[in-house]
Formats: sequence, structure tokens, C-alpha cells
Amino acid sequence: MNDIDELADYLRGNMTQLTSDALVDAVLLGTRNGVLNSGDRLPTIQALSERLQLSTSTISRAWSSLVQMGVVETKRRGGSRIVKPVQATSYRTRGIDRSKFKHNLAASYPDLALQVDLGAVLAKVGRRGTFNGYAGKDEISPVLQEELLTRLGYEPESLMLANDVIGALPRVLQAVAHRGSTVGVGDPEFPLYPIILKQAGMSTAPIPFGEDGYEVEALERALTSGVKALIVQTRVHNPTGRKVPSGNLRKIAKLLREHDALAIEIDHHGALVPKKHVRLASLAPERVILMTSFAKDIHPDVRVASIAGPASVMERVSVWRAGGDWVSGVNRMILEVCLTDRGVLSGIERARVEYDRRRDYFKTAFAEQGLHIRSNAGLSLWVPVLSEQSAMVSLAAKGISVAGGSAFTSRRTNQDHVHLSLGSLGSATEYLCREVLSAALIEDIRSPF
Repeated sequence: MNDIDELADYLRGNMTQLTSDALVDAVLLGTRNGVLNSGDRLPTIQALSERLQLSTSTISRAWSSLVQMGVVETKRRGGSRIVKPVQATSYRTRGIDRSKFKHNLAASYPDLALQVDLGAVLAKVGRRGTFNGYAGKDEISPVLQEELLTRLGYEPESLMLANDVIGALPRVLQAVAHRGSTVGVGDPEFPLYPIILKQAGMSTAPIPFGEDGYEVEALERALTSGVKALIVQTRVHNPTGRKVPSGNLRKIAKLLREHDALAIEIDHHGALVPKKHVRLASLAPERVILMTSFAKDIHPDVRVASIAGPASVMERVSVWRAGGDWVSGVNRMILEVCLTDRGVLSGIERARVEYDRRRDYFKTAFAEQGLHIRSNAGLSLWVPVLSEQSAMVSLAAKGISVAGGSAFTSRRTNQDHVHLSLGSLGSATEYLCREVLSAALIEDIRSPF
């Protein structure tokens, strides 16, 4: 849409208030429903100010938010235009051709051969389940409640279910921060979190993550500067595949209390990590919203996640849930069966042991060549290489995809890495280890492609 009068009428008709936030929402609505498309030129701030009868400062604030969110691109002489949205999974194949790979190790998917047999589970659900439809949409049975609390390792003020951690994260962010806020994230970090923050109009404060966990001094500086919310991964950090030491968690809990801040703690691995590991939420329950997924240890098609935290925050999360965004009784019963069935739990333990075996195989082979993999839990393997680019090009030529480490970090380091998933190795662990190790030892040779 390039007609200024049509655009102004559309925006005005979809603004609930005469504010910059309402203008942002109207533009976002236009990009979602096809009224505004990639490449569409936007009017000047002055021209739009006259049509909408808004101050230029109001429109300027809206444009700044949209630029930060990656929706609008502004150039001095070229004006402003709608831009193509960032593809959320582009980090997985950055720097290589998007060809078909025989072995796709870039995505952090679990091995379906090691996951729960849903056929057997569904048979039990059919025999045991009672499904109350809309009337029971927010219910958590006493049995499921008990099993969830056992998994959490502490008793939160409030507990609710959602369909998916990633899908629920924007609502939780909305409950603890606002557009324009700065949120602390790890560095390196799972790339979807910064993308979600950007889409919400929030910026990031990178907190370096290393062998000792999150860098406490950097975290304290961020909190002192005014950061009031963090996203942390503690049981297993993605992409490094490392558990966060309990001592590091205690220091984070102390800082949260001292600076009146909140943390969103995310656990994607569940029972694939030994139960004894301490959670940040158990150390500062009034300061932490804990989001747990069951996709990796149980099955991606069991669309259930739990969200636990202080009642004041959870009430806001509940209010902002879309009307249809509730977990079906079928999925709730599937989760209940999976958390109480001995056969299912034994299968999850066998999967954990197999992932540990694959990780140890890589670590031993790399150590023999003087390269040390520090990953110690979960599905992520953070592999040191002499040259990220050379390793990725070499592996791509053999039909193997990995994710470049630079896609996960905002800073330059002395050691290049690539990221791969233990869940994607399957029965080819030994072969793929040899190929990845060979690629890791290639010096920095610039590709002609």
C-alpha cells in the first residue's frame, strides 16, 4: 500500500488510542494481514503526522520501535519501508547453501527413535481419560499437579499449563517487561530468544556465559544499569550444552533480590538431565518464572508446557492468554500418563544414557586431537573448531549441516565453534564424529563460494 491517504485511513481505523504503541500495533496488524508488504514505502513522518493528526514525536517513537523490531527499515535519503521479516531458523544454515543434507545436525531435535511410544500411551489415555471440554479447560488433575511439582522440585505460588514454551514466552515477557525494555540474555544464546525480544520491541543485554555459568560481574552491571528482567537456561544451556553450577545460581538469586529483578528460567530438557540439579526458581521462587517443556524427553507432539511463578506475575500471564490458547484434556492426560508410567520413565532414562554415550564418544575423540568439548548435559554439543567457516563448508560438501557458532553470540571470541544436536546423530554417531572432527581441524581457508 503506497497511497498515503489509504494508509492513513487504515492505520487510524485500527488504532485503539492516539499513542505510539497503538500506531505500532496498527502497522504490525497491516504486515500480518497483507495490507503492508515487504518493500512498501512509508510516508514521511511529517506527512503522516498531518494525516493522522498526531505529533511528529509520537510517530517518530512508533517508527523507532518498529525499526528495533525489524519491521521497518529507515534510510536517510531512501525514506522508510517495510522489510522482509527475519526467518526464525536462519541461524541453522547461515553461511552455507540451503541445499538438502543427508545429515541435518543443525537443529536441536531429539531422536524420535528414543522417544516415547505414543501409540501405547494413547491406548491408556483412551481407557483412563475423562474429558470435560471447555468447562475443564484450565483444570490440572491432582495426579498431574503432584507429578509436575515433583519435577519442579519446589512449590510455586501458581502453576499453569501452556501449549509450548516458545509460544508462551511472548506472554510471559509481556508480564515482566514492556516495549522498550532491555532484557538480559546469555551470550552465546539460543537465537530464537533475541528474535522474540526484538519482535516484542525489547532489546538485549548480553551476559557472557562460560564454564562457571553466567558471568556474575556482567550480570550485576546490567542490573545496576536498570535491567529488570532476564532469560536464563540453567539445567542445560543452549547452545553450549552445559549445566549451570549451583554456586552460580545462588549468586544470580542473590542479585535478583538485591536489584528487585525477575528471571524467566527455561528448561527444555526435563528428565534428560539428572534430577539432583538445582533450579534457580527453587532458590528465589518469588523472583523467577519457570517454564518447562516436555518435547525433548517425552515427544514434540505432546503439546504441553508448564509455567510456574509468583501469583502476581502468573495472573497477568493468564489474563493475556488468547481465548483458544489452552491445553486440551487429551494432551493433559497424555502428559499425566507419561509422567506416571514406569515403562515411559524407563524409556526416558534409556534415552538420557544414549545421549550421554554419544556425547562422551565425541568428547573422547576430540580430546585425543587436543580439542576439548565442554558440553556435559542435554542434546546440544558445542564443538570447538579451528575455523567455523572452513568446518561448515567442508561438512556441507559431505551432506552434513551444522550451525555456526557465530550465529549464537554477539561477541568475537578466541575460539570458533559449531553447534550440533546429539538427537540427530542416530546410528551414525561414529561416522559423523569422524567427519566433524576432520572438519574441525581444517585451518581458516576462505571459501571461493
